[in-house]
Amino acid sequence: MQSGQISGSLSFNGTLSKEDEEMSKSALSTFRAKEEEIEKKKMEVKEKVQAQLGRIEEETKRLATIREVLFSFPAFNKSATKILRFFICFVHAK
Repeated sequence: MQSGQISGSLSFNGTLSKEDEEMSKSALSTFRAKEEEIEKKKMEVKEKVQAQLGRIEEETKRLATIREVLFSFPAFNKSATKILRFFICFVHAK
């Protein structure tokens, strides 16, 4: 070890050299850019999920309306109603 330096490019008084300072700034800048990119992707995914949830809610309401109409059919059309009820219950279960 030399008397003026402890290790690497840290001088004896603990200050960074210009080169190390620039590298630190560059690393910090890169880190912040990656953080921003991750945050942007996170928001995009969140927006997509919200859009899908909105569509799912609309479809659920539509299926509930269809189910209500089909279950209100008169008994004379019993066999067709049973088949439709089965499919609705099957779709609703998934």
